[in-house]
Amino acid sequence: MRAHLTRRQALAGLATVATLTACRNAIPNAVPHNTDSLDLTPVEDRYSARVGMYALHLDSGASLEHRADTRFAMCSTFKTYAVARVLQLAELGQRDLAETQPIAASDIVENSPVTSAHVGRSMRLDELCSAALINSDNAAGNLLLRCIGGPPEITTFARSVGDDQSRLDRWETGLNSAAPGDPRDTTTPRALTTGYREVLTGRVLTERTREQMVGWMRQNATSTKRFRAGLPAGWTSADKTGAGSYGSTNDAGLLYGPRGQRIIMAVLTRSRDDQPDAPPFNDAIADTVRLTLATFDRQ
Repeated sequence: MRAHLTRRQALAGLATVATLTACRNAIPNAVPHNTDSLDLTPVEDRYSARVGMYALHLDSGASLEHRADTRFAMCSTFKTYAVARVLQLAELGQRDLAETQPIAASDIVENSPVTSAHVGRSMRLDELCSAALINSDNAAGNLLLRCIGGPPEITTFARSVGDDQSRLDRWETGLNSAAPGDPRDTTTPRALTTGYREVLTGRVLTERTREQMVGWMRQNATSTKRFRAGLPAGWTSADKTGAGSYGSTNDAGLLYGPRGQRIIMAVLTRSRDDQPDAPPFNDAIADTVRLTLATFDRQ
């Protein structure tokens, strides 16, 4: 596959999707019935981290937040949007998930476990989607970006799903630099949760396609020490992680409870002291999930 979308083609496709979505009475934006602050200062103090969180209980409409409008590095959480956009284009007939992308040695960047095994061969678009969501394969992420027209198309897509803050400016792995004060490649917990809600539970995709995407995210192999480390027995998740410099450590997606509960949330973290080599804040994310679920359970 050599042909790539021009920006004009990509924008036209998004306009078509927006029109179709409006005609189908797209679900409303995530407006919770009750919004409460969740004090995560003890978690931040314990790990010397800055933690941003927004969680929406899809059954009750209640929400919890902490630094929900603070900007954090997006890191690999963009891959959810990249895959969703590719799937959209396939539904519009502008892409074919069976079409192949040649994998060159020059495409391989750090953390590309799936694509690196295919150098000199080709991968189908749906295989690249799977690698990006399940393994957070960075070369797969870049190849998907190439298919949709480049990083700015993630920003355009985010706006189309109600996320008014996320922006993508660079490719993997430069987008993970997370330099203090740099607005490039950043998002906020509230905005990311809003966009993820539309993608994973709304009408952005048809039900069959949405189920395929959620299925890949349920197989996420990078969440073991993050969301899934904080989930009580009987809970599962369909989520996407991300990591970068300055301890940037993220997880976002859907949590499923044993009684059918559904909570969508984003937890974004970074070093409170702006230490460029800070370790990942996996435990801070797991603790945040525990506190969030315990708080919802008491409401």
